[in-house]
Amino acid sequence: MAETTIGPRTSIEGTVSGKDILVVQGQIRGTVTMDAPIRIEREGRLEAVVQGPEVAIGGTVQGHVVGLKKVEILPGAKMIGDVRTPRILISDGAVFRGRVDMDVGEG
Repeated sequence: MAETTIGPRTSIEGTVSGKDILVVQGQIRGTVTMDAPIRIEREGRLEAVVQGPEVAIGGTVQGHVVGLKKVEILPGAKMIGDVRTPRILISDGAVFRGRVDMDVGEG
């Protein structure tokens, strides 16, 4: 599977979607919907609604995250907003402020 990287000096406002793995080192404000895993690196900053099969947060996300399979909030990460996923891992050293909905039903 291919990988798309949004570099640390890139800022996107709008909608990002696709079928490749997405690695975010820059900034996104808007909506991110991927059919492959999403990885937000330590320097990545999102103000967005994010959806993918797996979402790994290493940077800062403010918004709503849907992980169809799982969401990971890694050490040093900051997640402000709600998470919907059947599986969640919040690592020691991560900051999370919001709600978690582990309902795996559609809707």
